Amino acid sequence: MAIKSIKQNYTFSEDITSLMNIFKEMVNFCIKIGLQENISTLKRFSSLHYKDLSQFDIPSKYKLTAMSQAMGRLAQRKRDMGKGRFTKSPFVLKPYLVSCYDFKITAMFLSFPIANNDKFLVKLNEYTISQLKNVEPRSFTITPNSISISVRREVVQIIPENVIGIDRNLRNVTISTNVGTIMYKTNKLLSIKENSSHVRASFTRNDVRTKNKFFNQKKNRQSRRVRQYLHKISKDVVERAVKSKSMIVFEDLKGIRKLYRRSNGQGNKYRRRLNSWSYFELLRQVEYKASWTGIPVGFVDPKRTSQLCPICGGRLQEDRFHRRKLLCINCKKSMDRDVIASMNIAYKGWSRFCHPRGLPSEVMNRNVSTPLILRVDGSKLIEVQK
Repeated sequence: MAIKSIKQNYTFSEDITSLMNIFKEMVNFCIKIGLQENISTLKRFSSLHYKDLSQFDIPSKYKLTAMSQAMGRLAQRKRDMGKGRFTKSPFVLKPYLVSCYDFKITAMFLSFPIANNDKFLVKLNEYTISQLKNVEPRSFTITPNSISISVRREVVQIIPENVIGIDRNLRNVTISTNVGTIMYKTNKLLSIKENSSHVRASFTRNDVRTKNKFFNQKKNRQSRRVRQYLHKISKDVVERAVKSKSMIVFEDLKGIRKLYRRSNGQGNKYRRRLNSWSYFELLRQVEYKASWTGIPVGFVDPKRTSQLCPICGGRLQEDRFHRRKLLCINCKKSMDRDVIASMNIAYKGWSRFCHPRGLPSEVMNRNVSTPLILRVDGSKLIEVQK
């Protein structure tokens, strides 16, 4: 089942905004009790404190959702603390309303209860209506200025015939396909972030409240521009994968932020550029778009992807005349290091996920009932995986 959210701008009246404030207070009330009594599961909290929510003047349909929201925040906080991560305050600051019960979408309207027998209607625009075809609505979330509808549908995952390897860099995104290599320039993202930082640094007014408001506006604008720019790249990558029936393979870049910490012998400007690198945003967009179309996404080890020749497998040397190019002595060819990395990522993904021989570990773990011979019974391994 593939899941995604459809967002629409909408300005709600004061009555609905007051309902959102009550819901926010109810969620914070549940979080407060959960912190005091160390509760982070919905089953335990509902059995002990469901009656305490009777003080909130809100339909009972939203009480279970409020408890679920609160326990989800506390459970995530507990997991982060167990991993030693910095955790922010779990309390909700802005009014909102979430529900998955007793709401309907008929024709051009979304209706949800606001009192015992009263319902509120929201008119949906043409884009939202077009996205709601052949899908199953699961829940909705409203804020004072927007509404989001979560939908899901059953998707048949394709059997990949090719592999697209993606190499993410600070100034470009390079993909290797079955027909060639494509490089998307991302220099504009650097200029967007640098200009935003210069604008924030130019603020000289000695007013904390105005300063925070100004900073939030610039930060939100920067995030929207970056997301929109990466949206075009991710959309094109997924469309190419659908046409060629390819699997998308990324490098597993977990822990890369640790390379750019203070006292690592790097300059402040260099660390600022690398720490503001939006490498995960591209992955997030490609993953949910690929899952919606049935394209599988995999990860490979990034080790030595820019050190070995993708043609002969030999070790590469730096080209003295071109800084970004690498030279293979055996093949007598010089190629861009990002192109080489994307080709190696695609080859690793092909050998890991699409190769007919499978992996030796699958036989070692005895995933099949009869002994198999590698290079001979490769098709049986694929059938077992399916």
